[in-house]
Amino acid sequence: MAKQTRRVEVYLHQRPDWVYGEVLGANELGAAGSSVEEVLGRLGRLAEEGLKMGQVRAVSATSASTTRQIRVEIPVLSLGRIEMLALSLFAICRSEEALQHVYLPQLGVDFTLTDPSQLELIALEQIRARYELEERLGAMAQQAGGPTSEELRAAGSTMEVRTIEVRFDPKAAIEAPEEETYPTLAAVAEPMHRLLDKKDAPKAFERRAEVETLLNYLGGHSERSVLLTGPPGVGKSVIIQDVVGRILAGDVPETLKGVGVWQISGGRLMAGMRFLGQWQERVINLIEEVKTSGAVLFAENLIELLESSGTEQHVEGIPGLLLPHILSGDIVLVTEARPEQLSLAEQKHPSFLRALRRLPIEPLPAAETDRVLDRVSFRLGRQHGVRLSVEARQKILELTGRFRGAGAFPGPAVELAERMARTHRTQAVAEDGQPRLVLLAEHAVEAYASLTGLPKELLDASSEFHADEVRSHFAEAIYGQPEGVEAMVDLVTVLRAGLNPPARPLGSYLFLGPTGVGKTQTALTLARYLFASHERVIRFDMSEYQDSWSAARLVGRYKGQPGELVRRIREQPFQVILFDEIEKAHATVFDFLLQILGEGRLTDALGQTVSVTSAVVIMTSNLGAGGPSSLGFEGGNPDAAREAVGQHYRGVVEEFFRPEFVGRIDRIIAFRSLGSETARSLVERALKEAFSREGLVRRLIRVSAEPAVVDYLIKIGFDERYGARPLRQSVESYIIAPLANFLSRESDVREVDLLFRMVDGAPLLDLV
Repeated sequence: MAKQTRRVEVYLHQRPDWVYGEVLGANELGAAGSSVEEVLGRLGRLAEEGLKMGQVRAVSATSASTTRQIRVEIPVLSLGRIEMLALSLFAICRSEEALQHVYLPQLGVDFTLTDPSQLELIALEQIRARYELEERLGAMAQQAGGPTSEELRAAGSTMEVRTIEVRFDPKAAIEAPEEETYPTLAAVAEPMHRLLDKKDAPKAFERRAEVETLLNYLGGHSERSVLLTGPPGVGKSVIIQDVVGRILAGDVPETLKGVGVWQISGGRLMAGMRFLGQWQERVINLIEEVKTSGAVLFAENLIELLESSGTEQHVEGIPGLLLPHILSGDIVLVTEARPEQLSLAEQKHPSFLRALRRLPIEPLPAAETDRVLDRVSFRLGRQHGVRLSVEARQKILELTGRFRGAGAFPGPAVELAERMARTHRTQAVAEDGQPRLVLLAEHAVEAYASLTGLPKELLDASSEFHADEVRSHFAEAIYGQPEGVEAMVDLVTVLRAGLNPPARPLGSYLFLGPTGVGKTQTALTLARYLFASHERVIRFDMSEYQDSWSAARLVGRYKGQPGELVRRIREQPFQVILFDEIEKAHATVFDFLLQILGEGRLTDALGQTVSVTSAVVIMTSNLGAGGPSSLGFEGGNPDAAREAVGQHYRGVVEEFFRPEFVGRIDRIIAFRSLGSETARSLVERALKEAFSREGLVRRLIRVSAEPAVVDYLIKIGFDERYGARPLRQSVESYIIAPLANFLSRESDVREVDLLFRMVDGAPLLDLV
């Protein structure tokens, strides 16, 4: 490569008998001699070596320095007394938009300020901070009462800044460790060009146009900083990694060859910065190192970078410090944002957002995503020794398309393919004409079921499915609520048929009725069936969200911790979300519920969106529970009672809730008061569960109860007003407590039969 010319600034101090000079920005590179030509020659050679080492900053015509003569008075210690010493100092100033870098060569002091009119004041503070009181007199005596620039010239002595041109061969540059050459970059950023050099850089399949466009932007002469926008999963980060791979391979425009790419974040820039001015100094050092190295900065999260410090009004924030250099082209920044985050970025830092050239990254259609999976299949063959069959690719597209969550194609499909290769490679089979073992559609179903908790019979249309078995699953857990059971069966069949709405929750329900009639039990039973665990229920007691700031507790506060609802959905999108006693929530909470029910998404305080399309939303309410007694199960015409229940609760709901909220709910289900026959079933189930507890099973102890005991528990525990809860309490008091006392007394007992029977009007535990 031919030598290139760099412009470097030097400071010269000429006296009649000698000349001294320094390379600005690298003050340790200095030279002295008898003539200006001699010193400039030495400085040119030092500057060339400094450019090779990355120590010297080249300047442009727009960043040339200016000089000023300033006078300050500073207290010094002389003969035990404090006196004021007047100094005449030569100041070299270099402006960068809102900042001015100042160097006082006579004292070797440099600093940064934002208001040039404060130069003398800031200089005085810097000198006082740099030199202890006892040191000042010796260090500054030569400058005391010094002459002005005009007086120096009259005496044949001058101080000035000159620009010299240095011929520099980039190929001859000495490769010092980046940690030494660029200490700030090494401390706050990750060198992507080094990390990816150790392995194959990921390829952005089916994104050639976007990669080429980004390379053209980065290699251009103006508007080089770029903002990639698109939903999560479209491949924004992979496009960046592909660009880094192209740079490493040299398959880029001439201006990008050999350029390093460093990944930064606002959090790392601010880490450990506790005192005033610390982080500003770090960012300024970072800027200088980036300008010297010509590196490209990559910030994965635009919002996080903007919110780490400062605002549009506080120019010294990270965005404010970076902005002038982005506009001038001295710094190239690539960052990412979701479309819904742009409005927040526009509100907080409109000028910073406008400085970034936007490159939209759209989700890939299914056909192109299939081609991506085909390319990924070859990579999986190299890494795991297995490939994807055509049927497996189609099943991946089907599953991730139906239950996409927050991700857009191709992201979720590629993630499932990689999961399959890790978890099912030992189950791959041989196929004719395939050099490697292949994964089948059934492996995709199993991997997705393991990931989400969804049962395989819902994911695979070829598997056996019987609605009666689903009905039995719910009916065995939800007593006396046929409407609730049928609603859950309908939900399951809709999901199996793939008819769930694409941009809304899997289902949304409002359960109405008295306390203790099975509303929460229905949600738990649904979670066990859909997601294999009752722990997949996120439960919120809305009586705790009655204040005006309640919504912030759910979605998060600006610059604060994320809200509980947002955090839990991000951790596991396949959940049942239960809002208990929804009528008690503050009005602001309903605004977020409208977004969840209508659009299947929730936006937090930082403008980041989480998808709720893989969740079931259930709300419960006691509104209308004080209806007429005929709304129970016993007596009367069942069809007429059911119709009366529906009309009663529908009227209550429409009177209490806003129409747009009611209109977004899939089904409103009335849970009626429990009757005596239902109470008997509940007690029998509670006894069965009690007699199966671990302490009894481990000791091989069998327990039973006479029918009279069941009658007694119903008599003292059944209350239509409170539903099943008093029944459970009676079982705990009259069954569990005596069993616990017996086992405490007889700790060595094993393999016995116990019986509860009625004695003197109360249950009594006996050995059989």
